[in-house]
Amino acid sequence: MSQPELSIIIPTKDRPELLQRALASAQAQSFRDFELVVVDDGDGRGARLAEDLGLDHLQALLSGGSGQVPARNLGVAAARGRRIAFLDDDDWWAEPDHLERMLAKSDSRGLLYASGRIVAEGQRADAGSELAFEAHADAEAIRRDNRLLVSGVIYPRSLHQNLGPFDDKLPYYWDWDWYLRLFAAGVPFSGPQGNAVRISARDDSVSAAVNLAARQANLGRLSAKHGLGQLVLRNHESIAREGGRPS
Repeated sequence: MSQPELSIIIPTKDRPELLQRALASAQAQSFRDFELVVVDDGDGRGARLAEDLGLDHLQALLSGGSGQVPARNLGVAAARGRRIAFLDDDDWWAEPDHLERMLAKSDSRGLLYASGRIVAEGQRADAGSELAFEAHADAEAIRRDNRLLVSGVIYPRSLHQNLGPFDDKLPYYWDWDWYLRLFAAGVPFSGPQGNAVRISARDDSVSAAVNLAARQANLGRLSAKHGLGQLVLRNHESIAREGGRPS
């Protein structure tokens, strides 16, 4: 296979049933010039599932329980595409023309983003309910909140060659840190392009209440790194409940 236009990096950990849904949504895309890079940071079931499905243009990697940020960095290092998209194992793309629509309008030099919906799942009392999430990014807003969805961005792989890997000292806010670094480097952001992204909000998610203390400490580290001042601890679900764009 010649160099693909897109590398879809899917980090996963011990959730093969959810990974299968994510993979199916990627395989259903009308845009076909991509490779799949599955990075298993758990017990290996995810990598085996991906291999057993017999998917074309697949890399299945093991990251040895190193954590979600090193796993993503491993995926980026292995990627061959001109551009990168992430699809977390518990998320999915609800429309088959999602990638085609985004890439048709993408500025090949910058980051493109899409909106989506946050879907309550698992043992939550509100399982099945959905919240609209309007993605938004500008140089001022990004210093107050992260209103971008990881599974809804596409950007040139070459940005990592210029700016380095994700910061593994920010396991909760590595993505926000990345966007701040891109803005500081003058990278253009464009969007939102559609709302096909679906984000799973589960009782066992990384943003669960048991992680509040660690998230607060990590938020402080992010703020100190970028000089952001006092930040309010929020996740994408709480931002979605507020509705609309930042003032």
